[in-house]
Amino acid sequence: MSKTTIRVTPFGGFDIPGLESWLAAMAAKGFRFTMTTGPLSYFDRDEARTVQVHLEPIQGSTDENPELNDIYEEAGWQYWGMFRGSFYVYASPDLEARAHTDPDTLDYALKKFFRQKLIGGVLLLLANVLLLGLYWQGAPWEIDLLWLQYYPVETLSNGTTIPFLLAALGFLLIDLSYLLGLLHLMRYRRAVHSGGKARGHRGVGWLLAVGLLVLLPVLINTVQLFSGTDYRPYDLEGSGFVTLTDIEGEDFRLSGDFSYNPDYISHGGTLLDPEHWYFRQYGSFLQDQSPYDVPRLEISIVRYPLELLAEMRAEEWSRQKFNGSGDYEALASDYGLDEIRYAPREERTHINELTGEERVFLPGGIFILRRCNTVLFADYYGEQDLTAHLEHFADMLEGL
Repeated sequence: MSKTTIRVTPFGGFDIPGLESWLAAMAAKGFRFTMTTGPLSYFDRDEARTVQVHLEPIQGSTDENPELNDIYEEAGWQYWGMFRGSFYVYASPDLEARAHTDPDTLDYALKKFFRQKLIGGVLLLLANVLLLGLYWQGAPWEIDLLWLQYYPVETLSNGTTIPFLLAALGFLLIDLSYLLGLLHLMRYRRAVHSGGKARGHRGVGWLLAVGLLVLLPVLINTVQLFSGTDYRPYDLEGSGFVTLTDIEGEDFRLSGDFSYNPDYISHGGTLLDPEHWYFRQYGSFLQDQSPYDVPRLEISIVRYPLELLAEMRAEEWSRQKFNGSGDYEALASDYGLDEIRYAPREERTHINELTGEERVFLPGGIFILRRCNTVLFADYYGEQDLTAHLEHFADMLEGL
């Protein structure tokens, strides 16, 4: 049984001279062409042979044409397969054999290929606009470069930056492949009309293949967004998450406002947006009070594809100050955690310079915990000791 070998087609889909010479060169190495899928060509292992390859433009239906195959076979040509629904591929051991493609047929085919390229260009332009527009917020000119300098992991994992950059690179390669392919097709048409000899242009197919490969994760990411798999919340009850009542005590009264006391864990992520969790709870407050006057807890967790990124994100968080928090202290690793950082927050009073109104900010503390490639940020305002609940936080991370 012959073995199938797959190769990237290095020439454009309508580069007839280039494709014919390449398929003949592959046959000389023992690879007999069979079919194509996108930018890939399939070959069966065969004995090395010197052949001449001819691409016959397909007219009408893209099914096999037994009558045409018989005509070519009588002239010493063997049918090998179809190339992208555009050509029948024939091969002959006679290097002087003449293919009988009718000049009018070839001219008609080249005009058809040109129209197909133009229509493909319009569709490609539309794809550029739609996909890049979807992730426009991640464009370099939309990013705070100073923030990127100091907090690169946070900036690049915002859900739009990586998809936009990959989409821009992928489309750059695909668009370049398209333009070069269009240019080469126009040159080939002129050569046919003038009776000159055209040559192939290697590399156009590689641009397309690499561009599609770069674009593939963006397309998967987009499907996840529109299918709703990017957001997968689940119930707080039974989640194992540390809650405000765990810290303040069972008798502590939570806010009755759902926006300040949700009963679920916000959870999501896609291929290019790291898996993340978010949860917050506020104590009950009166109508004339601010929600910031009562104890509260906010938890953010991110799971990165690499442990190095989690280490960098933990370090980024530790360089940020949050409402009067003190310096972070690195605690000894415990409970299966790889990093433990804690910053206390003292009670402080702020006087509004315009109104003279005095406001007291609650004390509390901040945890930054890392377990392998998962990092947690917990910000607590209240009178209790957050470090007393370290084991519970560690169990919560382990259970994710």
